[in-house]
Amino acid sequence: MEPQLPGDDSTRSGNSLPAGDVLARALEHASRLPDSGAVSNIVGEIIARALAAFTATVSVLDPVPDTQPGSPQEALAVLAGIEQLRAGIAALDATWQVAAEDRIREADAARDVRERDQGRAAANEVALARRTSPSSSSMSLACARRLVAQMPTTYQQLAQGRLPERSVHAITRALDNADPATCARIDRWIQEDPTRLDGLGTRRTGQLVREMSHALHPGDSRARAERAARKRNVTMVPLGDGMARISATLRALDAAAVMKSLTTGAEARRAAGARDSFGALQADQLVAAVTGGTYAAPGTRHDVGIVITDRALLGGAADAEFARIEGYGALPAHIVTDTMCGRPPGSIIPANRTWRQHEHADAASTAVFRRLYTHPVSGELVAMESTARAFPVGLARMIRWRDQTCRTPWCNARIRHLDHIDPHARGGPTSFGNGQGLCARCNYLKEHGHWVVQRATTTSPAAGATAITWRSPHGAQGTSPTPRSEPAPPPASKAHAPPQPDPPPPAPPTPPHAFDDPPF
Repeated sequence: MEPQLPGDDSTRSGNSLPAGDVLARALEHASRLPDSGAVSNIVGEIIARALAAFTATVSVLDPVPDTQPGSPQEALAVLAGIEQLRAGIAALDATWQVAAEDRIREADAARDVRERDQGRAAANEVALARRTSPSSSSMSLACARRLVAQMPTTYQQLAQGRLPERSVHAITRALDNADPATCARIDRWIQEDPTRLDGLGTRRTGQLVREMSHALHPGDSRARAERAARKRNVTMVPLGDGMARISATLRALDAAAVMKSLTTGAEARRAAGARDSFGALQADQLVAAVTGGTYAAPGTRHDVGIVITDRALLGGAADAEFARIEGYGALPAHIVTDTMCGRPPGSIIPANRTWRQHEHADAASTAVFRRLYTHPVSGELVAMESTARAFPVGLARMIRWRDQTCRTPWCNARIRHLDHIDPHARGGPTSFGNGQGLCARCNYLKEHGHWVVQRATTTSPAAGATAITWRSPHGAQGTSPTPRSEPAPPPASKAHAPPQPDPPPPAPPTPPHAFDDPPF
């Protein structure tokens, strides 16, 4: 199977073109590139690195040209070459991330932006261009700057594909907050013998670099510990089937104390006859300790916003319906209704007890259940209006439930601020349609430079579906569609699809006329 060029459907259909034809078409496309600007140089570098990746592949015995066509060796050599090329592209990506930041900073200086604010929004603009979240873009940009400016040997190892992208990323992340001298020392250590990192996974690589960094500057240990402790946090990642993973970055002593408490509580419940797995008992103990459930002292009530249809709440179609939990997303509605009835999934009931008698932390939890009516086609929530500048509580809650996460394209952060799409200072209304939920970072940086944020109608087949378009001061752009409150219906199966009318017979060819446009 050959690579797909613009306008080439051969890979999609499974057909292969002769290698000479593919190369000829690639050269034909390359010949049309403009001579000025970066595009010719970038394409040339990519071609050169692709040739090196597939003719001097480091992780297989024989590169692709030296293998038997159709053999397993050829397939492995192709995979190895792709991985090596990926490393080379990652080096180019790092170079141009740094170049983009430098040029944005220079452009800010040219329009007399305060020096401390120059380049402040560069990570957000880079995020739009790379189609990633602003948070990930900030970390990627910091690693790229460290790699390009302070670690030339490591950069060259990445560009040549001798170090995989994952290992280099682990190295640069491990040197977060390290001074340039430390980065240079680690780089020289890699230069002495790059094979020292061969075969090491990302965890071992990162740990090795952190240990070396500590050994180089043991006097900075307290300052590093202070900086690390200030980054403690808790995050939640939705999983499938109504589950989620909560991760906490804690001080080591606090983490050990938390685990000891969960273990002790789980052992006590196991001794009292609980039949759930030990890990499940630890999870229940964590929920109870935080929310004040059955197995802990009663605490304050916690309101969790749940959007659920009346069909699922009152009818018998819960298995086919979805609900949406604030801060989590969509999940099967039967998980909510079963939990409300005291039958949370995954609980094992002793033989001598009933569901009503069986105590469970989930059964003691409380929540707010609301039915919010949606557009019958697009699935978006209906509007509420206000004449005040600040969004009233009910309207703010509705916007948060509609948007679910920050509305900046590719950003998955929690909503912290409510923002007027059309600024209130320029007459923008405080309305459901003109409101959007943003994280604090995106809301602050939206005011840095001439960002263009507008409402638009999407090309979705669902009539009335809306979106918010973002365009950065220097031309990066992205679209944030309005989330559906209910999952979109799946496509109909062929057996139930409406019959399609027969296509009309082709019209007879007409003789060409002198005034016809030439075919393309």
